Amino acid sequence: MKQWELRGVTVDVGRPDGPRPSVDLLDPLRVLVNQVPALFWTTDAELVLTSSLGAEFDRLGLGANQLVGTRLAELFESEQYAELIDAHHRALAGSSVHFEARWAGQSFRARVAPLRDLAEQIIGTICVAVEKGQPEREGPIWSER
Repeated sequence: MKQWELRGVTVDVGRPDGPRPSVDLLDPLRVLVNQVPALFWTTDAELVLTSSLGAEFDRLGLGANQLVGTRLAELFESEQYAELIDAHHRALAGSSVHFEARWAGQSFRARVAPLRDLAEQIIGTICVAVEKGQPEREGPIWSER
């Protein structure tokens, strides 16, 4: 089996002598990430965006990976984003950090963590942010009938 590594993600592309899959193995993941109402992004160790995906980017008027190559400090240069930038620095140091931010008139809850390669070396950050909608309701989400 041959495996490919892309930013710490390993994909098994099947046996070289066997039949090739008819569908890209990453298609289900791409479909999921592009439709989930969230923001997903990764950075390198210099906090330059290496990916920006998720349906919320579309709602903000941005395409998939449109922000790749942008430094977080350029995108979030105002003092109001100090917590966001600090959270990413802490992730580069090995911590998983929760924070809240307001961007383009929307409020988001987010979690950023270290992005590691196969040798477990920190090579950047990975973050997911979801819109702060209605206050969370109390009680179970699921109920038995």
